[in-house]
Amino acid sequence: MRVNWAVATGYNLDPTINVDVIKGIGPLWGSWQTWRGCGTDNVICHSAAKARELLDRAFQAVCNFYVSRSEYEFLERPVGVKLYEGGYRDEVDDIEDIIALHLCAGSSDIVLLLGYDLGPMSEDLGKLDRHRMINRHGLIRSAIANTSQTQWVVVDHPRDLDKAYQTLPNLTCDSMANVLQLLA
Repeated sequence: MRVNWAVATGYNLDPTINVDVIKGIGPLWGSWQTWRGCGTDNVICHSAAKARELLDRAFQAVCNFYVSRSEYEFLERPVGVKLYEGGYRDEVDDIEDIIALHLCAGSSDIVLLLGYDLGPMSEDLGKLDRHRMINRHGLIRSAIANTSQTQWVVVDHPRDLDKAYQTLPNLTCDSMANVLQLLA
């Protein structure tokens, strides 16, 4: 059984949980912003400027570092960097979170989601923030719905899922304690 973790930007692993236990279950995928707090194995960067900064510090030596094909060409084909295809035109925050879902789903029977907020949107959002959040929810839902052979598990989600996610037959919620008990 192939298991991967997808870590949302801003998430930090509980310090009482041994990261080696997590990695023993499966590799972690996420944004460059998750690497320090989670020890992310497969790191995505969708910004050429940030990728250049990370490459200048030899970031690709400490993880599997992914950039888009167009960024790879722009960055003059750096050694040790992995590529992903495609681009995103939607206005959305933390696009690397969405890319991580697509990349890890391709090699997973189970994807464990950490820190992804799939609850209903706040009514207090401004027009632009609401637009960006609608795009984000749509892209996440699409990634899950389009990989029906993959089981997606939202780990330690703090509230009920938004209605849009409740109809997905391949999406469930569980606690970190249960996940560790079942898979570690």
